[in-house]
Amino acid sequence: MDGLDWLIWIGTFITGTCLVYGTINYYQSRRMVKSRFKKVVSTAMPLYRDRAAEDTWLKRLLEWVSSFGKFAMTDKEGASKLRFALIQAGFRHSKGPAIFYGLQALGAFLLPLPYLLINAMNGTMASGNLILCLMLGGVGFYLPQYVLRYMTSRRQDRVDKALPDVLDLLIVLLEAGLSLQSTLNRVSDEVRPISIELYHELALTNAELRTGITRETALKNMGERTGVQSVKSLVGMMIQSEKMGTSMSEALRVQSNFLRVQRSQKAEQIAAKLPVKIMFPMLLFIFPAVFVVVLGPAAINMLKSSIFSSVGGGPGV
Repeated sequence: MDGLDWLIWIGTFITGTCLVYGTINYYQSRRMVKSRFKKVVSTAMPLYRDRAAEDTWLKRLLEWVSSFGKFAMTDKEGASKLRFALIQAGFRHSKGPAIFYGLQALGAFLLPLPYLLINAMNGTMASGNLILCLMLGGVGFYLPQYVLRYMTSRRQDRVDKALPDVLDLLIVLLEAGLSLQSTLNRVSDEVRPISIELYHELALTNAELRTGITRETALKNMGERTGVQSVKSLVGMMIQSEKMGTSMSEALRVQSNFLRVQRSQKAEQIAAKLPVKIMFPMLLFIFPAVFVVVLGPAAINMLKSSIFSSVGGGPGV
């Protein structure tokens, strides 16, 4: 090959390399832009994402369950209280009360159904079985209420435990010179690894502030949505500090120290209750095992001696 052929091959190689590099760079840049847009969309709408809209089968299931609870939605006051209780538990679905009433109706019907069918197939239907079916129906009806209370208490405990760390972030940002609204915006982004509940509540508070609701009303709404007494006292302190013109960072520092002292006192209170609570497991599980280990050999020896004495005292001796 002469010099012209070498130049053609080298030019072709360089052109192909540049095309491959440009194609790879183009797709990588598009991937980065798409990931950034996805991140912006996910952080811009953190309040509530209706997963039922994404999963068709779940959406149909919720529609089917809510159809059983639409008949109980005539009581507007009761439905409003139930919606508020569901919000405190972390459920913000638009048909939350109807779904809850539907779960109560289905629980009252489906829980005694297997027992009723088994008795009907065996031909053992009696008045006692019917009473037990009614009791199971009552358990199925009231079970969602107890589950809701349990989930609400667990969520409030998680909020209460994460609140001192969130207060530390608020203090650092306020002392750095940011305003209260800018601080809430920044803390709502940083608090997600610490507490997803407080992340949602702060994001909803920021959304209310952006819509024009006053700061006092938005903070009070956050305290009512959580239902945690420490959050309510914190909100009241922030509103009072803003009205009086005092340093909010110092007030938050005092509140943070108070919450940590309160947490340690709760831990001491739980530890003080342990000896009383551990008594019943000891009586039921530990003491019988100790009695078997201690008195077992003595009982075996007594049994052997009684058998030998009866054999030795028999007529064949």
